[in-house]
Amino acid sequence: MEDKKTIKRLLFTAILSTTFSIAWSQSTIMPDAMPGIAKNDQKSDTLTEMHLPSSMEDEDFHGFAELNIDNLLSVLEKYNVKEKKIVLAQALLETGYFSSTLCMESHNLFGLRHPSDGSYYTFNNWEESVKAYLDDVQYKYNGGDYYAFLKRIGYAEDRNYTSKVKKIADKLNI
Repeated sequence: MEDKKTIKRLLFTAILSTTFSIAWSQSTIMPDAMPGIAKNDQKSDTLTEMHLPSSMEDEDFHGFAELNIDNLLSVLEKYNVKEKKIVLAQALLETGYFSSTLCMESHNLFGLRHPSDGSYYTFNNWEESVKAYLDDVQYKYNGGDYYAFLKRIGYAEDRNYTSKVKKIADKLNI
């Protein structure tokens, strides 16, 4: 059974890598609770709905429900996440469009880390990752420019992080 999951993950990663020309980068473990350098600098002109292949929709593989833009937006709405479009863009950037190992194995959509040792959080499903983002990041947000907020709290080490997120958010058709 474990081999079947591994094969699905590898196949899915290969499909997305080919489709989106994902540029992978390695992130070092940092001692803070915020993600390190973003995983992807997408260069596409527009983004529309992105769905996982139907063969990978089983609950066993995802831990909750199919992870796609529509379902993520629904969960962001369910938990009253502020600035949904920007948060969605963060998830897309951090996960390499839902294809990173951290996303697929740890269900961590935002590169969230333990403040004590810098290790990445592991969640039972991707909805838990949204709850953690709300509890660990958004509770600090009191309104205003969300990009400035992300810079102010030191969300990422990459100095261009917010401009990368903005590029993705501007291309989302939601």
